Amino acid sequence: MTTSTADDTTLRLVQISDTHLSRWDGPLRRNFRAIAAFVNDTLSPNLVVHAGDSVLSNPDAEDDFRAAKDLLGLIRAPMLFIPGNHDVGEPYEHTWWTATDERVARFRRHFGPAQWLHWFGDVALIGINSQVFGTGLAEEQHQWQWLSNIAAEVEGRAIILFLHKSLWTGYCGSDGRQGAVDPADRDRILHILSGSRLLGVSNGDVHRYRKTWLGEQFEIWGPSTAFLVHREETQKLPTGLEQLGVVLFEVTGEQVKTTFQTTPGLEEVETGGFPESALLRAELRAAMELAEADPHADAAGKPSAAPTRADHRRRSPCGTRAGVDTLPEIDKA
Repeated sequence: MTTSTADDTTLRLVQISDTHLSRWDGPLRRNFRAIAAFVNDTLSPNLVVHAGDSVLSNPDAEDDFRAAKDLLGLIRAPMLFIPGNHDVGEPYEHTWWTATDERVARFRRHFGPAQWLHWFGDVALIGINSQVFGTGLAEEQHQWQWLSNIAAEVEGRAIILFLHKSLWTGYCGSDGRQGAVDPADRDRILHILSGSRLLGVSNGDVHRYRKTWLGEQFEIWGPSTAFLVHREETQKLPTGLEQLGVVLFEVTGEQVKTTFQTTPGLEEVETGGFPESALLRAELRAAMELAEADPHADAAGKPSAAPTRADHRRRSPCGTRAGVDTLPEIDKA
């Protein structure tokens, strides 16, 4: 648990999402440097929440984790992180791209807890790892227990929930990925936290800004700082603002104001339309081929313990990844 203190009664919180940083220089790193300067010098937040996908795409690339951590250090405000699918993998299927306990442990080593509770006055900010729900992993069981443990602490208090995948509004990507938390897991989360007053939920993942309401509760989709999705892919998504930027939260008591914020000079490249994608394509294809040949080898080709996967891992209702011929959506040109 952490706590924000401020000289006034308003918390200025910036949510950044989908930075997709790597060891390779290019527009994604340049965009983040511009965003970091804008956050520091113009928005001046008390706290920054990174809503997932810190690294470019390969959840086993230690060099990318180190490079991302170094660049993210440009942000002067305290930061809290939650994992995205490109950080730790997807919750569905038994493929190379699957979330594992080992990948979550790697994320934790570089960025800190995968779930957290942060207080500002009487408002509780809660970050959770959407990538392990429905997996049967030890990390999932740990998170359910953690949620049950903090439920008593936040009972009767106002809460804001942060995660990578959307909690309410789902979609199916062209790569077979389900873009929301499974309804069964969503209902269980809300039941556990039902003793609190949920003010709203905010996520990353979709690379667009969108604000909607479900009764009195807001749902925010945070934009990416890195790149936009394919134009044809946008036709599968609910309407939103196709622009790079961040979200500014201004929390005063239980009143929450959210606004899209951006800065001039960002390079609005699309999925696969940046030099890093060609380098990434070769790296991911080699990793997937290695995994098919030796499921117990890591991304560097070294033997490793088999990932902990439960037989009852749910299948995505949107389809499945076919293997090495189905690269992650970030890489499709």
